[in-house]
Amino acid sequence: MVTGIAGASLLLFVAYPLSLLLFHSVKSDGKLTVASYLKAFTDRQNVVALGNSLYVSLAVTLLAVLIGVGMAWLITRTDLPFKRGFRGLIFLTFVTPPYIGTIGWIQLFGRAGYVNAALMRCFHLSSPPIELYSLEGIIAVMAIYLYPLVFWPTASALERTDPALEDAAASSGGTRWRVLTTITLPLASPSILSAAILVFIHTISCFAVAAALGLPTRHYVLATRIYAALSHYDVQMACALSVVLVLLSGGAFLLQRALLGRGRYTTATSGSTRPEPVELGRLRLPVTIFLSVFTLFTAILPLLTIFSTSLLKAWGLPLALGNLSWGNYLAILQSRLIESALRNSLIFATLAASAAALLSFVVAYISARTRLAGRGFLDLIATFPLAIPGPVLATAMILAWMRPPLVLYNTPWIIILAYIVAFTPFALRNLSGSLRAIDPALEEVAWASGASWLRGLKDILLPLLRPEILKSWILVFLMSLREIPLSLMLHTQGTETVGVVLFSFRETIGVEAISALAVIVILITLAGHLIAGKLGGELEVGR
Repeated sequence: MVTGIAGASLLLFVAYPLSLLLFHSVKSDGKLTVASYLKAFTDRQNVVALGNSLYVSLAVTLLAVLIGVGMAWLITRTDLPFKRGFRGLIFLTFVTPPYIGTIGWIQLFGRAGYVNAALMRCFHLSSPPIELYSLEGIIAVMAIYLYPLVFWPTASALERTDPALEDAAASSGGTRWRVLTTITLPLASPSILSAAILVFIHTISCFAVAAALGLPTRHYVLATRIYAALSHYDVQMACALSVVLVLLSGGAFLLQRALLGRGRYTTATSGSTRPEPVELGRLRLPVTIFLSVFTLFTAILPLLTIFSTSLLKAWGLPLALGNLSWGNYLAILQSRLIESALRNSLIFATLAASAAALLSFVVAYISARTRLAGRGFLDLIATFPLAIPGPVLATAMILAWMRPPLVLYNTPWIIILAYIVAFTPFALRNLSGSLRAIDPALEEVAWASGASWLRGLKDILLPLLRPEILKSWILVFLMSLREIPLSLMLHTQGTETVGVVLFSFRETIGVEAISALAVIVILITLAGHLIAGKLGGELEVGR
């Protein structure tokens, strides 16, 4: 019965909207046709947007892998000093919402940003020397906030690798570079490749950063073209582009899933021996300085800029003591729009997190603890929204719930439902691994002692999983709180969220007040991750 309810819910809320999306992309005047695809790709802007999406995604993936793998090797395998400090700064980058980080970079390198303004004054330039509003700007910002997705699994794989293999290669005459390229990195390659595919999926699905840095100069990617098509009520075009985007991200997702399904390739050690750290020698000081500058610049500087701006009485004033005030924080607390957005976000995030935690537990339990037919398909349907970009999911939700018998469009419930569908996969991935790590014999002993299935679940399994369930709840809550594309495309007057205010009301409310709101979101996000850290482990970064 539980399996039936979970399966029906996933088919109704995940498979049904996506099937409608596909159907509308091939329907015209009551007939099935590919005319919408032909129309979409005879439009030069859409072809350019597809090329831009692939260019940005591949470039971000390459940069993130180079930075993430390089830093993982330096921190885990060399005599680099201040390793805990570097990990802390990478963690800070990891938990910073990419769009909020983008606000900081705009304030630094935007056309009226601090750095560009200073350079123009110093060198008497008539135009800003740094152009952040470009594809290269999108690539740089996305790579900064996604390289931790490569760093953490690579560092974990390198720490698990048996050092005896590298010692044997070194004793056979292998140079450091030869050992690194033929032994160390190949052993960690499944983790690196899986993380690289995840970065590709995140990038090609990204809307907020691409919109903030691309739309002002009409540099479109597929996600922003879908948003533009819906803004002009061209539903067929939006559906056709959405299907193409799902094929790209979904194909990458299925590739990653197949890779993970092959099993673990890294040779693990019992922990009794640790690899001898590679001595950097004369490179130790310059490498330390470079990493210090890079991590401080990418992790601290944009956040410090946002905080400084949030204290300014007016944007553009010098950062002098007389120009600073806490007035912006008081102003946002008195703003009806921001008060309503905060309240909506907290309510929507709480409901979505509770439903997602429950649904992910049910699906994880069915997948890990039963032999029911179709459990693999159930897990796939629940996880597949990982590959669905926000604008695509929003389009599918509008198509599915704008007509009877269940009309959710123009209500808060469509936003909550979209959050549940979008973020349940993250909670499910967190719970599935933990559930498989718990020996089923513990429950079997309870059943053998006369306890019912429900009693064994309540008294044995749930107490053991309570920290992981709470972590999953926190993860979905944080992702819902700062979510942008779903809320932007599904909200109506009165259902604005924090993400909508941050994205759409910067000019209306003012850069200073938006910065103050961003600081509050950062503090809530950091607190949530620290709580999760106390429970054990780290949360995965969201969209």
